[in-house]
Amino acid sequence: MAHSAHSFLGRFRLVAFWLALLASLGAGVAGCKKDSTPEIDQDAVANVKLANSATLGTYLTDADGNTLYFFARDVDGTNACTSATCMPLWPVYYQADIKVPRALNAADFSTKTTTDGRPQTTYKGWPLYYYAPAVGGVNTREAPGTTGGNGIGGIWHVVSPNYGVTLASKNVEDKTTHVVASRTYLVDGLGRTLYFFAKDNGATPATQATNCTGNCAAIWPAVYKSAPLVPSTLRASDFGTITREPSTTTGPYGTTTSTREQLTYKGRPLYYYAGDGATRGKVEGHNLDDSGDKWFAAAP
Repeated sequence: MAHSAHSFLGRFRLVAFWLALLASLGAGVAGCKKDSTPEIDQDAVANVKLANSATLGTYLTDADGNTLYFFARDVDGTNACTSATCMPLWPVYYQADIKVPRALNAADFSTKTTTDGRPQTTYKGWPLYYYAPAVGGVNTREAPGTTGGNGIGGIWHVVSPNYGVTLASKNVEDKTTHVVASRTYLVDGLGRTLYFFAKDNGATPATQATNCTGNCAAIWPAVYKSAPLVPSTLRASDFGTITREPSTTTGPYGTTTSTREQLTYKGRPLYYYAGDGATRGKVEGHNLDDSGDKWFAAAP
């Protein structure tokens, strides 16, 4: 009886061993299958791509290499190309399922609906377009790889992921006279208005204690940015930086002093306005008299 029980236990252990071995082999095969699945080439499957130009730098195209453009008058994030002459010349770009290359961020793309109900893809809030000049009286999209729409009117440009400052154009209210007039002015890459301070007029040294400090700096924050890449209508050489007053911090490891670089345009420091609420397209500070000090949307 003892011999029979011992024999049964041995057979049980042998069966358990082979079951464990088979399970282990199965897991290994599954792991091999998983590891052998080819990795998707994000650049190859992208349906929005990047092209390069010696004069324009890096810019966006569709999957077939057709150049994409943005319109300075769309600074609010809404398609302003609504006239009977504008729409056929600048057809909207729309891609339902955006797939980006590794160099781009899919979260920067979205879809908006035009006033006449068409879907349109946006990039960093800017609606995207093709350029279709009239050929023989018929608007025909330009050939892939061409950039004939860049710079038209000073308000149409190729779309670069690297632009730190660009142009906006819209009707702006003068906060002193309350007259509304069309203005072209500087914004950052997200469409937020940049301002000049009247007290900063004149020669600006490379290092200075800014004219806007204390409570002023809270209302008119400095634009902390290195000299940016810009559209072709602007000149990169017009941008520079000044060193703000040093900031001293004392901590457990001692005292450190640091400085920050404020962006300038044609030698004049650039600022945001808190009253704009960091909202694209807002221009609540143009010719605003703030306690006797004048501020202006930065004009090119």
